[in-house]
Amino acid sequence: MSNSNYHNLMLQINKTGRHILLVLGCYFLLLPNVHATKIKCWVNSDNVRECGSVVPPEYSQQRIEILNERGIIIEVKDAAKTKEQLEEEARLARIEEAKQRRIAEQKRKDQILLQTYTTERDLKLSNDSKVDAIKSIIDITNSNTRSLQKNLEKLQKQAADYERSSLATPKPLLNDMDDLLRQINDNNDFIEKKDTALEIMDRKFKRELRRFRDLKKGKIKYE
Repeated sequence: MSNSNYHNLMLQINKTGRHILLVLGCYFLLLPNVHATKIKCWVNSDNVRECGSVVPPEYSQQRIEILNERGIIIEVKDAAKTKEQLEEEARLARIEEAKQRRIAEQKRKDQILLQTYTTERDLKLSNDSKVDAIKSIIDITNSNTRSLQKNLEKLQKQAADYERSSLATPKPLLNDMDDLLRQINDNNDFIEKKDTALEIMDRKFKRELRRFRDLKKGKIKYE
């Protein structure tokens, strides 16, 4: 082969090689950078920030920052929560759940209140009717108590007559006196409970009236 032919052949090979290298270079540039190394950073036990391609096992549960090849944070993995943090989250979740139940129950009661009464007057009339019913029962009980008290006084006078005559009070008389006294005490307890019920009703009525007014004015916020 002459020197001229050899030279031409080498030029052709060099051109072909450069072409292949150029094509391969473009190909790799167009490929996604799937193999780019990601740098991970963490804080060690001495509170010093460290970085590397692999996080040591003892720091794997800490907050980890993941950087790209240009040192830009592209992802953050939060530290694993401690037992205390998980317990606190559970406690707060229970509080929030109880709050939502309370709000739901209040909404239910408000809906009933608005459906039951159209105006404040309706609410007052309903309360007055209930109060009058209880007061009527109290009056009847008081009247019954007065009758029982008169009967008891009669029996007590009879017992006193026996004592003045130095005679033993008959057992049936004593039993009747005890029975009357027990009925009087029961009536007094009953009236005391009804008086307490009236006080509770009065407080409830005042709360419902305020609530009714606020609901009508749109002042209620559930929170």
